Amino acid sequence: MNGLIPRSNSSAIIVYCTLTAFSVLAWADPPKRPVQVRLRDNGPMAARVRILASDGVEYAPERTILRKTKRGESYFYADDSFEIHLPSGPARVYVSNGLEYVPQSVQLDVGTESKLTVNLKRWINLEPRGWYSGDSHVHLHTGGPYAVTVADALVAARAEGLNFVNLCVSNNVGDDIRDADLITGKPHALSTKKQLLVFGEEMRSSIYGHMQFFGIKKLVEPQYTGFDDTPNRNDFPANYQMAAEACRQGGLVTYGHPMFAGQPLPFGEDQTAGNAAARELPVDAMLDVVQAVDLMCYNSDEDLSAQLWYRLLNCGLRLSACVGTDALLDRSTDPMGGCRVYVRLDGSLTMDKWLSALAKGRTFVTNGPVLRLLVAGREPGETVSLDRPGHLQVDVQAESHLPFNRIEVIVNGKVASEKVVSRDAGSTQVQVQRFEVNIPIERSSWIALRVRGADHPNVIDGPVWAHTSPVYVHVNRQPIRNAEDAQYFVDWIGRLLRVVAARNRYANVEERQQVEAIFRRAQDQFRRRAE
Repeated sequence: MNGLIPRSNSSAIIVYCTLTAFSVLAWADPPKRPVQVRLRDNGPMAARVRILASDGVEYAPERTILRKTKRGESYFYADDSFEIHLPSGPARVYVSNGLEYVPQSVQLDVGTESKLTVNLKRWINLEPRGWYSGDSHVHLHTGGPYAVTVADALVAARAEGLNFVNLCVSNNVGDDIRDADLITGKPHALSTKKQLLVFGEEMRSSIYGHMQFFGIKKLVEPQYTGFDDTPNRNDFPANYQMAAEACRQGGLVTYGHPMFAGQPLPFGEDQTAGNAAARELPVDAMLDVVQAVDLMCYNSDEDLSAQLWYRLLNCGLRLSACVGTDALLDRSTDPMGGCRVYVRLDGSLTMDKWLSALAKGRTFVTNGPVLRLLVAGREPGETVSLDRPGHLQVDVQAESHLPFNRIEVIVNGKVASEKVVSRDAGSTQVQVQRFEVNIPIERSSWIALRVRGADHPNVIDGPVWAHTSPVYVHVNRQPIRNAEDAQYFVDWIGRLLRVVAARNRYANVEERQQVEAIFRRAQDQFRRRAE
């Protein structure tokens, strides 16, 4: 053979190499083509964008964070314009800017078109009416995989059409608190006239509940309690102490994700188990160190949270309706502002005015519909005074580009009047419903408006849902009272005291007794209202 390769074998090698080269070419990614996209509405806009290309893959521009919702849909934030490389063929571009704009879906033929302008369209503009939106519960840094800055939070706020973002400093799973030095009691320097970024705090207890602090001047400590394998393993102090300190600093306190699905009462058989529901909320509301409740959150049940809130209102406690999504900017979560609180201001937006109006209850919460409620000409957060029982005229308005099917006037937690409406689920027309109703008032009461609808692709979390804060009605100067609901919280606090005893995670007896004394003080006040 003289070291030569036989002809037949040589041919085989040549064929093999040819097939390999062909296979590489066949399996190579198709070339990507650049596309320039501009976002507009009377000028440059920021927006949340999702792009589904012809190959069924979701794309983002280079060096851009591609997040994913719970539904598995990817999205990224863009400001003004961006370039993206896509395979040839039809691509679908989805663009949105919060609840006041109609989401856009635009077809793009990559290869034929290299430029695209998406014009965002408002269906409503609430700023001229004095309504400014907010999210009480957003995290910038939680140790997640994405590197984000305050500038990224500003783009996200603009893209979601949010006016006030409470960036909550918190721990993640241990003693890893970040950004505490950014809490100043003032909007961050990157804030704009329409977007206020304010660093606040989420104080977390593993058994008492999680609170958000707005407008505080410095970190309230301890920032968390009851977490295993951390310096703050014990259940001390009670949340009351931190809430009182936040109030002392001039801040506002709300409880996050109050109730979870499947937990109409957040106390299980294992009394030592952790629970992030708002177990201490009744205590702190009665002791006047909490001003609001997050009725809506991606991690809670709106109807159960509302029922808890109704009971507290029935005990004469004034608590504003608020929203905190619990969105995490350095991780893949649903975006902030998918549900939000709107706060009614007089004049232009400032942090102090927004927080003051929130504390007064000049609010409604929503994941789509816009609500208007007047009771004898009074708005949510205000009080109507009657010398004797009588009837009050209630004026109702609900507007939405998402379909809703039920409008309910709520009096003391019960539906006093309702209107069932219908609309084609595929309709793109703005739905507007207005009506008046006379409500009999026999005793001091509260009146609010609730709107419900079905699930919808454009609702990020849960079915269509919205609720106003109450208008309060005092008859003959008597307080709002409901003995049954007051007794409910006497029993609730009794369960909480049993949790304290079962866990018994305190440095000494004195610490436990201090917590128990706070709880019993609130329990005694509920007991007097139950008489």
